[in-house]
Amino acid sequence: MKWVEHEPLHADVVVVGGGGAGLRAAYESAARGASTILILKGRLTRSGATAFGVAELAGFSVPDGAVDPLDSPDVHFSDIMRAGQGCNDQSLVRILVDEAISASKDLERWGVEFVTDPNTGKPLVAMGDFASRPRNRKIYHHGKPITEVLAREISTLGVRVIEHGAVLGLLRSGAGIEGVLCAGEDGVLREIRAGATILATGGAGQLFERSLMPPDITGDGYAWGYRNGASLVNMEFMQAGFGTIKPSLNIVLPWFWALLPQFTDRDGRNILDGVMPAGVDAATAMKTKVKHYPFSTSDASQWLEIAAKKAIDEGRLTSSGGFQLDLRNVDESLLPPGSDLSVMWPISKDWMKRKRMDLEAEPLEIGLFGHSINGGLVISENCESTVPNLFAVGETAGGPYGADRLGGNMLLACQVFGRRAGARAAELGMSRRGHTHRIERPELPHLTAGSGAEDVREVKRKVRAVMSRDVLIVRSAESLSRAAQALEGVRESVLSARFRVETPAHVVELNEACNLLDVGEVMVAAASLRNETRGSHFRSDCPHTDPAWDCPVQVSLIGQKPLARKASFAGAQA
Repeated sequence: MKWVEHEPLHADVVVVGGGGAGLRAAYESAARGASTILILKGRLTRSGATAFGVAELAGFSVPDGAVDPLDSPDVHFSDIMRAGQGCNDQSLVRILVDEAISASKDLERWGVEFVTDPNTGKPLVAMGDFASRPRNRKIYHHGKPITEVLAREISTLGVRVIEHGAVLGLLRSGAGIEGVLCAGEDGVLREIRAGATILATGGAGQLFERSLMPPDITGDGYAWGYRNGASLVNMEFMQAGFGTIKPSLNIVLPWFWALLPQFTDRDGRNILDGVMPAGVDAATAMKTKVKHYPFSTSDASQWLEIAAKKAIDEGRLTSSGGFQLDLRNVDESLLPPGSDLSVMWPISKDWMKRKRMDLEAEPLEIGLFGHSINGGLVISENCESTVPNLFAVGETAGGPYGADRLGGNMLLACQVFGRRAGARAAELGMSRRGHTHRIERPELPHLTAGSGAEDVREVKRKVRAVMSRDVLIVRSAESLSRAAQALEGVRESVLSARFRVETPAHVVELNEACNLLDVGEVMVAAASLRNETRGSHFRSDCPHTDPAWDCPVQVSLIGQKPLARKASFAGAQA
């Protein structure tokens, strides 16, 4: 297809992504005096993962000892490092915990309201996933209130916001990244040139047939950075877990399992029958699951997701394509009176009713979903990637997390590192004013080629089918090899231009599909190299944790293939 090209826009800083991380970065950049442009795929405060209403409550970690005087930034640090199991960047973790309290105060100053405990009138503080102390302040309607207050704040600072803008890739010169190439729904193509570029595009939840991420989370930042020479880390550590299938999408909250619900397949057979190892019973697995939402091999709760994946492979799904979780006749006395679980349970029931799911009237239809990724682009303490002038923040960045991630840390990291990214990008962008370089558009040629008859949406469908079959929850050398070969076949079909690319919508669809394809190959490469089990990474052929792998795996693009290697965050190969 042919585009109508407009004159370039210029800014000191361009931010791609309008969630909590992108908004915080844009705010800080503009507050430091840098001209700033924010681009997002949809509408401000409505698109992206932060504002996505996939749960009634979001957690925001604040290690201030509000309900437990034994908590502190040092304890928070120890919790994160323990959960990371040797795979996270100690310097980034230190920054995260030391700046957490000030980040929460910023949100309160801007007007974000944390949920209060109706029994005490004080902020509701819960135990987060994998934490040793209660420090999770709760925000109603996930992170949407954060996006709303920051959207207001950036408007007062003069940040230019481009909604419904599809970034097709990065602009590049011999000096590094020079901005982005943006396409509008009307077929207008425009370069947005900037001295510093911040990627805040979220993760890649759409890699899987079922995802707890909105449709616009397609691995864009990972792929753009990867194709332009950036290294990625910890991409094998993908969070997955249970969500509702119909009538609405929602996370199955961990405290549901404390009530020991019935968990059955289409024939009413217990999903866990014949799967649990000796010495572990269903009640133990469910009670352990209360400690964290995402799948993890760190405790007995792993058998819930492993059993569900086995039932999927055996074709034991209901007509909705999932399982039944029956909470109708549970014993609510299993929730200790006055505990945070007993407070959150009625909030959850009310929220689910609003989404047309009555927990007291009918079983939930649930399935296995892909969710967040604990890895991302390798970054410095100020969020600079390994490519000049390119920054990554939020779920697009790797390092603060490892094999497992504490609940409440992602929204926190978006604020802490969003501020740091915006500050450093503003300094860099303003220092580069007036610099001129020959601009290249490395992404455009393969996105505008395509004269075949096949529907370009088939690329995404094929990638998701492969990743769901061979990479979700249970992995092995055999399944990962099969996935690598299948993804290579999808890539060959893209390169041979068998797809119809006639409209701007086709180009945007192909761009997202190619990004997912790249990220899928990176994840498979990392998971193939890590021949052990650790955290959210389960290898059925290597079911034990190996101390030799107390380190991160980095992946880089070498030639046309991903190269995975043991590494350290100093960049030295192990």
